[in-house]
Amino acid sequence: MVPDSGAAARVDRLRPLNQPRPVRVVVSDTTGEPVALIERGQRRGVERIEDRWVIEDEWWRQPISRSYYRVSLSDGGLRTLYHDRADDTWSTQNE
Repeated sequence: MVPDSGAAARVDRLRPLNQPRPVRVVVSDTTGEPVALIERGQRRGVERIEDRWVIEDEWWRQPISRSYYRVSLSDGGLRTLYHDRADDTWSTQNE
């Protein structure tokens, strides 16, 4: 464990994720990875998957099974998406 430095937390150094919100995601038929998302009635293509990771946790209670994707969109935006594999839904958590 690291000892408490006594330094105050600084807002300019924190980057919490917002609450997740549902989003429609179009996935590749072959890989199952996101190729586009639909927000406010507009289709936004995924240019590149910057990062991907999987969370498997709490199998002894209510399991969490999610595939996360950090994606660059065709309009230059960035999104963190996740696919909840337990209930087959997609959400976005923007920074």
